[in-house]
Amino acid sequence: MKLVSCFFLLAVNTFLYPSFSLAQSYSSRDFATVSVGELAMPGKAVKAFNKGTALLVKGDAQGSLPYFQTAIDLAPNASYRPYHNLALAHYRLGHVDAAEENFQKSIDLSKGNFAPSMFGLSMILYRRAEFVQAESLVQRAMLVAPGSGLGKYCLGLIQYSLGRVAEAERTALSAIQLDASETDAYVLLAHVHERLHNPSAVIADVQKYLKLSPNHDLQSDALALLQRAQQNIAPLSASLSEHPKVQN
Repeated sequence: MKLVSCFFLLAVNTFLYPSFSLAQSYSSRDFATVSVGELAMPGKAVKAFNKGTALLVKGDAQGSLPYFQTAIDLAPNASYRPYHNLALAHYRLGHVDAAEENFQKSIDLSKGNFAPSMFGLSMILYRRAEFVQAESLVQRAMLVAPGSGLGKYCLGLIQYSLGRVAEAERTALSAIQLDASETDAYVLLAHVHERLHNPSAVIADVQKYLKLSPNHDLQSDALALLQRAQQNIAPLSASLSEHPKVQN
């Protein structure tokens, strides 16, 4: 089940906003540059951080690595954000172990008060099927960012994988209510409704995802769900047509 897109962690924002967008086009809002005063970092470190961030926004994860590392080398204990962005870049390149290590450094340096790094690490644990550990981390992050639609989506993924389907459905709906841009939650809902043998709901979920998602990162998964639902609903429709309702 492909419910974490390859771009997932790139949408775990550099800064803690009221909500976090999972599958949106990347902008300066997602990877905001910073001032010396804000990070309490030397000017050269901030310049390197901002340069790396600009490259990451443009999709050059490989090119961003030395700039984030320079920022860390110049001020290793000044801020958690360079570690967070370094983790994002490594994850985008498929360096999962390095991403995990740097997310953890970001969490440690922020003393557990930077939810994006916690969400990022939780999804690495999720992909490794370490669901109990992932759920615990997401719950900790939600205490820091209780209004996060992304956090709810992460939690819903884990609940689904643990077989708690009804909880996953409620949580996915909550993610959408908190943040309408959390469109990948519709794909999670489609998986939930497929497991609940509700093909009509699956079709509605996928249609909403395809209509509302700007990037369609989960399109192949969504289309597979749609095809199965259409195949399942066809025999039901045929059966109903063969046995029309008796009129009084």
